[in-house]
Amino acid sequence: MEKAKKHRKKEVSFFLYIKSWEKEIPTHWRNVLIAEALNYCVYNEDLVIKGYWLTQKRLYLVILTEKHSAEHILNVFAKQVAKGMYEYQYRLKNSQTTSSKSILFTDLFIKLPLYNQYIIQLITGEKILLPYYNPYVVQLQHKIHDDNYCSAIDYRGAIGPVVVKTH
Repeated sequence: MEKAKKHRKKEVSFFLYIKSWEKEIPTHWRNVLIAEALNYCVYNEDLVIKGYWLTQKRLYLVILTEKHSAEHILNVFAKQVAKGMYEYQYRLKNSQTTSSKSILFTDLFIKLPLYNQYIIQLITGEKILLPYYNPYVVQLQHKIHDDNYCSAIDYRGAIGPVVVKTH
């Protein structure tokens, strides 16, 4: 009797610094196309998002990888972002904008490790309990709590723009 191979889920946390392309697209549309690209990866690449936070220049992510590597998923994500950029430019200019050049992840983002445990805890729905007052944590809680593009929405019981696994 063959045993089925069990893939181990690995939690990975990092943030993506958004390169200068974000200036070409209004913030609202940029946020929507990033959310759509993340959702594409959830439904088509089996990405599990435990937490995210999209700010003006960064996308913080805490994900579970099982079937694909984080690098594979990030490349698929970048292709979806590029596709959204071209679609936006097409609608804006009303002329076909295509690129023969393949967009690489590194053309759009810089990937850096996410070491800030406070951000990780807040975007994954964990409570931060400190025996003292920390103004930095309070400021982060307010920023994250009030942001429309953050998984904290899902952990409060609402539905955010990106599919998040809250359990």
